[in-house]
Amino acid sequence: MTVKLDSRGAEQRTGKPAQTVKLAAVIPAYNEETRIRAVLQALVGAGLTDIVVVSDASTDRTCEVAASMPNVRAVQLPVNKGKGGAMREGVLQTDADVLVFFDADLIGLTPQHVQDLTAPVCSGESTMATGVLYGGRWATDIAQYFSPGITGQRAIRRDVFLEIPNLEHVGYGIELAINYYVRHHGYTSKVVRLRGVTHPVKEEKLGWIRGIAARCVMYWQMLRFRVSYELHGRPPKRKK
Repeated sequence: MTVKLDSRGAEQRTGKPAQTVKLAAVIPAYNEETRIRAVLQALVGAGLTDIVVVSDASTDRTCEVAASMPNVRAVQLPVNKGKGGAMREGVLQTDADVLVFFDADLIGLTPQHVQDLTAPVCSGESTMATGVLYGGRWATDIAQYFSPGITGQRAIRRDVFLEIPNLEHVGYGIELAINYYVRHHGYTSKVVRLRGVTHPVKEEKLGWIRGIAARCVMYWQMLRFRVSYELHGRPPKRKK
């Protein structure tokens, strides 16, 4: 998808004529065959013509379902790289100026949500925009209220994303890694509220035992990133 910036607004901000911005969506996914179609429909409805789904060694039909959708390129990774590795792999599949990331299991996502999240970055208003879920249901509302920074919904300039080191090693620490880099390097960020959007929690998707185990892994990877960054100023390297 290409977006023509408002000429008057662009010239007022930069003193330069308006430019055309190319936008792409990257969706990391693991075993989301029953949920990913609704997310992709919202992206297609928003007019995106460059959508990359990275199936992170899924064992179900996630890749096949994604590939059946219009404007979608589906990549099946042979080995699980974790969320950070899957996102980076998707970014390398496109040359778009602006990237938008969405989780593959969202419920209630609409084309308007997609446009609202991408507008601040496509217009040059900010380097990154993060989408905070609310009004969907209490479970996700509470989680997003206390930790809005770890949302998986965000738009960001591709050149800035690729500046961030070691993203393929951080797993679920990917959102923290992006936030830290943007803030510490003086880039601008804007919060966009995505009303009515929610997602199932891990315990609902995997059952209580496996869900709690997966949640512990997620929190451990986030904590590991935080400790490594505070001590060494860089993300930890993933063990081979």
